[in-house]
Amino acid sequence: MKALFGFLIVSGWFAFASVTSAYLVDSSNNLEQLAGEADIIFKATAVSSERVEDEWFKPCPGFGAVETRFKVISVIKGALQTKTLRFRHYDEVPQDGVMTRVPQSYHFEKFRTYVVFAKTADEPGVFRQLWSNHKSKKDQGSLMCANDQPAASENLKEIFWTELIALLASPASNNTIYAIRQLDEMSDLPYRFVGTKDFDRSEVIKAISPLMTRDDEEIANKAITVVGSRNPYLSDDFAKYWLATVGSAEVSGIAKMDSKIKNFGGEFFWEELCSIADGKAPVATRALAIRSLGLVRKPSLLDPLSRWVGDAEPSVRAAAALLLADFPGEDTRVRLTQMGTDSVPEVRRSVAYAIGFMQSSQLANTLGVLLKDSDARVRRAASQSLLSFSPKLESIAKVFRRNLGNDEFSPLFLNALAVEYPGAYVESLAQAIEQKAEPRNWAGGQIPAFTSFNILFKYLQSQPAEAMRAGKFDRFLDAIEDGYVTGSSEPRDIYAFYLQRGMTERAKIYRESAKKAASFDIDYFFKMVDQNPENYTR
Repeated sequence: MKALFGFLIVSGWFAFASVTSAYLVDSSNNLEQLAGEADIIFKATAVSSERVEDEWFKPCPGFGAVETRFKVISVIKGALQTKTLRFRHYDEVPQDGVMTRVPQSYHFEKFRTYVVFAKTADEPGVFRQLWSNHKSKKDQGSLMCANDQPAASENLKEIFWTELIALLASPASNNTIYAIRQLDEMSDLPYRFVGTKDFDRSEVIKAISPLMTRDDEEIANKAITVVGSRNPYLSDDFAKYWLATVGSAEVSGIAKMDSKIKNFGGEFFWEELCSIADGKAPVATRALAIRSLGLVRKPSLLDPLSRWVGDAEPSVRAAAALLLADFPGEDTRVRLTQMGTDSVPEVRRSVAYAIGFMQSSQLANTLGVLLKDSDARVRRAASQSLLSFSPKLESIAKVFRRNLGNDEFSPLFLNALAVEYPGAYVESLAQAIEQKAEPRNWAGGQIPAFTSFNILFKYLQSQPAEAMRAGKFDRFLDAIEDGYVTGSSEPRDIYAFYLQRGMTERAKIYRESAKKAASFDIDYFFKMVDQNPENYTR
């Protein structure tokens, strides 16, 4: 089974998760940093590749050490006495097992030309890749070239730009697609952490924009996506992060995007994108062109938008529904209410997201209706939008309360209400913790029962110590003791809480039961608490 990967930013590093494991990945290096790492940088044509034994390359299932022989065309950095060299690197070898992590790896096509960054190896005339573990931009250290001519310059940025612009114009679609990806990643946006900022983003967008009208649908769509500057309307996959960003509620476990994100590609090429949306391109391309206008917010878009919301193609209507979020007001609310009854689920799902994007609590009842939609994805979108609103808004709280018995979402709605009004929901929180309640149609985030644990524990910490010692909250203390344990911190903090409240007997009993249940030396942490319980307040 092929591994699937996603990432989470962790203090400048990345946590990549495969189907079998997770591991930290460092951020990408720009060209200057790459050059500093390399002993030699060369432009050369791959002649042959074969497996090789090399102790530097540690065993890695699904990958093996390969030696590629290159015919050198230009040496950009370093010195070389011969016209050929041997470069050792990881490459995919599926028969070597199921991959659990992905090392830095390369696959060089025979007779294709590349720019390669390398380190000197232990054997004369042999070089190897710069590092073992891949960066967030996984193919760093190699660039596929447009031709086998000598490097156009000694300046790496000029070399890369020249090669990539030539590849953009290639008659081979795979070359063009490769160039689009490289230019996109090497002019990464300020709010992303995957690529580098070697090239000016506006120059990249200008270079790629003519490809938006190519007959090749894949090329056109990739070019439009670059021009759309990864605005959150481009894909429903971004919706939950954008809702967490623009919403008035905190959604546990969902990362936020940059609230000041700009779609300057859409702003500059909005007329071209409108023309594509109104033209004869494939439906998917027309819809993508509309989504690429997200956050542009030009009043001039209102006229074409009025056409797109009534388009015969559902994906075009769905894209238009999202774009309506950029133009809040009564007219938009009326239109979204009407579109909420569209016969196609894709459109209704976009309506649900659009209501959250523009934070229109006046349409809470529309979201309440969509919570009962026949399509599960529509229901999930409605729940995501609702959860982005603060339950301090009575129209929103009313929908939450009406759906506390809805097992698709009830733990989520319970937590949303309880964050603001914990005293009214202590019994329900206790039950959610004990039952490890999980919503059946969940978009992800912090485990709901763990959120319930944190809300209830915080509430208990705010109650008078006398009432706590008198046993008035024992039922809820029992629940938090039964709650999610992610490691040492929850037992440690519960133990500290008991000591802080003068509940020494309960602390002693809890400590003993936690020690029996733990698979590690949890008493180490309890001893730390003993030294100063006041240092541990959750």
